[in-house]
Amino acid sequence: MAENLFPGLFVGNFDHALDTQGRVCLPSDWRTKDSETELVMIPARNNALLLLPIATFMEFCGKAAKMAIANPKMQMALAYLGSESRRCRCDKQGRMALDKDKLASIGVDRKLKLIGAITHIRICAPENWQLPDSPDDYLNEIQQISESGEDFAGLLQGVLGK
Repeated sequence: MAENLFPGLFVGNFDHALDTQGRVCLPSDWRTKDSETELVMIPARNNALLLLPIATFMEFCGKAAKMAIANPKMQMALAYLGSESRRCRCDKQGRMALDKDKLASIGVDRKLKLIGAITHIRICAPENWQLPDSPDDYLNEIQQISESGEDFAGLLQGVLGK
């Protein structure tokens, strides 16, 4: 198994099928070497789910909790996120059970695509993953992030909506 030198670095994309128990095998490079990989599955836009490392999710929650103390809209956003999120752990063989209802909500029956999105994993039905004809818009976003120094929590807020 290849050692993951930077836990949370997810690159590449993989076509998979759920086994009979609703599990998918994570690529070895995406798992921690001690087989204790724990991720949090959250809803995303465009018929997808995201798998975040537990540490990344907890960092976001810490920042969001400070904002939610006196903000009813943020409190409801966190309630939504909490009610729709699921903890996922790999077994010793690297298989992770995924919530079948959540998968069905994004059009996944048996086949799915796991997309390495650098800091997280994107899950979608294979037919819902298309690379753009021209990646310029995405490259412009990457450039803007690079120039602004925006942190991941800010990016996640943008994904979830404010």
